[in-house]
Amino acid sequence: MWEGLSKVFSFQESLLSNFYYFPYEEFNKITAGELVMYEPEDIRGWEEFLEIDEYFEKAQEDIKSLYERNKGSVFFKRQLQIKFEKPYYHWITSNALMRLKNEGHIKTVEIKKKDGTSRTFFIHPSNRYYRRVINRYNKIIDEYSDSDITRSCGHRAEDLFCLALTERGFRFLGKNTREFKGKKWEKTGHDLDFLLERNNNFWGCEVKNSLGYIDKKELMIKLEMCEFFKIRPLFIMRGSPTNYNNEIIKRGGFALIFEAQIYEISQRKLVKKIKEELDLPVDCPKAIPSGIIQRYENWLVKNNL
Repeated sequence: MWEGLSKVFSFQESLLSNFYYFPYEEFNKITAGELVMYEPEDIRGWEEFLEIDEYFEKAQEDIKSLYERNKGSVFFKRQLQIKFEKPYYHWITSNALMRLKNEGHIKTVEIKKKDGTSRTFFIHPSNRYYRRVINRYNKIIDEYSDSDITRSCGHRAEDLFCLALTERGFRFLGKNTREFKGKKWEKTGHDLDFLLERNNNFWGCEVKNSLGYIDKKELMIKLEMCEFFKIRPLFIMRGSPTNYNNEIIKRGGFALIFEAQIYEISQRKLVKKIKEELDLPVDCPKAIPSGIIQRYENWLVKNNL
């Protein structure tokens, strides 16, 4: 049934990696070789078909090579996910890290947080002088993870994209809403960030200004909401995997991707630390660069919308 498996591994062993990979074309005939993520409960009984794909193996080799070249470096998972996000989805990098750790190519250092949970850093096994770097990184992560900071980042991105879309002729019909034209979404407690209109075309807009991907379940619910209201979805996201974008496109929508997480201008010092110390894509722009919105404009013109 499943040809060309590069390696099959046992269910117990696979639990160490948390996620499971199947050739995407076996489930949806979209792109051969593209992978889709499944949680353990989604695939009970399929143990004999679990595989490590060549794509996954390549991710392991690239990460392993990074550590061999930089044996004194310290990284955390989100940092590596973003460093490798152009060739690999975040969950593939995550799984590759766990596999490399289990095979002894890298090791982990757990740092306890105030809330009782822990934060994991990944180092080369030969690295003996990592504590100072981890302590420095940990302070910066705590700072940008503060709820006030994350909330202000979300609001700032929404404000800037609202302004940019308004300048392109869009009209705002609602914010944080679950009602449209007499219909009310009651299936879940979710709402849409914005309702937009231009040229008598209506859009349900979501802005996700985070280093990680939008939650897949949230994505599907918001798409279902747009279908319920009979409007097109517009997802504006810092980063997003191709198969998420395909879900948006299949519903007549658009995925507008920007690369740098947006911060308030008042957070310049923090942004500088994040860039220089952690090498993460962050910025505090005064406005959205016109080229980002132009990609959406070009698509609208092409599709007569």
